[in-house]
Amino acid sequence: MSLWAACLYAEDEFATLPELIVIGERLPVETPGTRVWGEDEISSGNALTLDALLAKDPAFSLYRRQSAFFGNPTSSGVSLRRTGATATSRTLILRDGIPQNDPFGGWVSWARYDSGTLASARLIPAAGATVWGNQSPAGTVQLTTRTPERSGGYLRTTIGSHDTRAVSLGGDIVSEDGRHTILSNVYSLQSDGFYGLSESQRGAVDRRLDLDVRGIDLRSVWQGGQGVTLESMFSFFDEERGNGTVLSRNSSRAIDASLRASWETDGLTWQATGYYQRRDFAALFSSVNADRSFESPALDQFDVPGSGLGGGLTTTFDVSDQLEMTLGADVRHLRGETNENAGFVSGAFLRRRQAGGRQTFTGAFARAEFDNGSGFRVEASTRLDYWSHADGKRIERRPATGALLREDLYSDRDGLEPSFGITVLHDVGESITFSAAASSSFRAPTLNELYRPFRVRSDITEANPLLEAERFFSLGAGALWEPNKEFSLSGNFFVHWIDEAIANVPVTDLTQVAALGIFVPPGGSLQQRDNVDHARVLGFESKANWNPNDFVSLSLGYQWTETRFTDSSVQPLLENGSFPQSPAHQANLSMTVRPHESLELFAAMDYTSGAFDDALSVRPLDSYWNTQLGLEMEVNEDLSIRAMVDNVFDEEIQTGLASNGLMSIGAPRTFWLSARIEW
Repeated sequence: MSLWAACLYAEDEFATLPELIVIGERLPVETPGTRVWGEDEISSGNALTLDALLAKDPAFSLYRRQSAFFGNPTSSGVSLRRTGATATSRTLILRDGIPQNDPFGGWVSWARYDSGTLASARLIPAAGATVWGNQSPAGTVQLTTRTPERSGGYLRTTIGSHDTRAVSLGGDIVSEDGRHTILSNVYSLQSDGFYGLSESQRGAVDRRLDLDVRGIDLRSVWQGGQGVTLESMFSFFDEERGNGTVLSRNSSRAIDASLRASWETDGLTWQATGYYQRRDFAALFSSVNADRSFESPALDQFDVPGSGLGGGLTTTFDVSDQLEMTLGADVRHLRGETNENAGFVSGAFLRRRQAGGRQTFTGAFARAEFDNGSGFRVEASTRLDYWSHADGKRIERRPATGALLREDLYSDRDGLEPSFGITVLHDVGESITFSAAASSSFRAPTLNELYRPFRVRSDITEANPLLEAERFFSLGAGALWEPNKEFSLSGNFFVHWIDEAIANVPVTDLTQVAALGIFVPPGGSLQQRDNVDHARVLGFESKANWNPNDFVSLSLGYQWTETRFTDSSVQPLLENGSFPQSPAHQANLSMTVRPHESLELFAAMDYTSGAFDDALSVRPLDSYWNTQLGLEMEVNEDLSIRAMVDNVFDEEIQTGLASNGLMSIGAPRTFWLSARIEW
């Protein structure tokens, strides 16, 4: 693939730059299971958080059934094809080839990706993601930052229900010779939010799920002579959220910096990347009495820092007219810990805990793409990773005196993990493509899973420093039928076998509860992260698109998934149960009508079947429908206005059910009005 092309000059003397396609993104061949959004589709989607746009594909979902707009970031891990038994992402998120998953927890802060900065977004199935190794066993989500075509800018403002206000201001500078471009973006998002409990369950301590988000993105691209391109990027993100009561809140802060250098000659490209990531997280969990009239602190994670440092080297070259090879290596070093106060009794915390460690992942990979030019294509990849867990610790002291209560220093661990993937595509005529894929990859436990406990209402989840890596074995087969430019239909079968699946395993043995030293409040429960011997995800997905003319377009997506814990020696009660938050059926239907060239009307309907909120499948969540209606009007070539109503019929969407019977709910009927002006 070309890294860059010659600069183009328009008749109005504005310099324009072509889209940069970088080998660092390691883009695989597109299969019927691949989903791509272009710049226009991302911009017109105008989602306040990017996950709301990606969720239009039924294969994409966050762990809990609500947008990251009002969701806790720790529950915003991606579950492609429902492969996640916990909120931790089994999917690697990449922006311009740089990993975006939190270095400590693996989750993703979706509010930081402003749609105005993106050129494309891709969902890549498992077999196309093995070149990335850890964190990508179910696939990748690859985001590409747009390349400005000319100097200019935009301002987008949004107001809506729950006193929501959002502003995004972007500016582009392109040099006269077209060699240098600078992209900048500043954004903010505030909302008073809604109540996460129904009125019948609320009490005096309950508050709305408010949020306050702000951030900045800066990107510079310089295209020198002799095929050299240099890119640098800096981003800052800050977020504060209320978690539904007076005391319970969380905050996140992220700083990212990266540098990428590329060089291209005839038939050969090289690329080097380097990046640094800093994360700071804090959360306060509370204990609330039965009538919700009083709460007290239960767990104060006042300082949870994490950092990531990494880089890679990649080269792509043509072996022949039919065969292209990509070789590379990368490294990622992660460090993080939780500093927290626990055991609140008689107005004071009794324990101060420090727990954390560091991880290193170093891998080398090779990928070959073969195309015989007559409709037969093969992509094969292999990778070998060295991983290590080091400096693991859990130390507890009395906050008042500093007296040592517990000192656990865990042994360092390391090992090798192979990954491989193969995809075969065959075109039958000009309208049908068949595909088959097989892959295997791994996911090491995050620092969060190893060392950080957490609490949701009265349900406690304990960390486990002895967790082993998950191993995925995946198969897929599909077909794409495109009889003409107006219609397409695809279908894909898939199955993932997961060994050592990490789950929040219920602790039902009172002896084990006592050994963990955890006080479980009345009506509460205790889980511990642990490895389940074997699990399986089986499913089918289908998508259809029909665009009969320039005025109407229809799309339909459906996914059926069966998740199962098939063998669990650590907790036999899990066997034959489904993953938490994993509905069997998910479907979406959308329609767009353009009665006039300046007016677009759209409607969408999403369906999600019932699921369970726990690994024992005893806390059910009802199915639901969510309907959206809206319009977009182009006032002139520079100004557009968009209005939308989400959850039109104001359906109560159940997002979680605690063991004490408290039901968390999603956003009620919500109205948004946005305006975008460009210059």
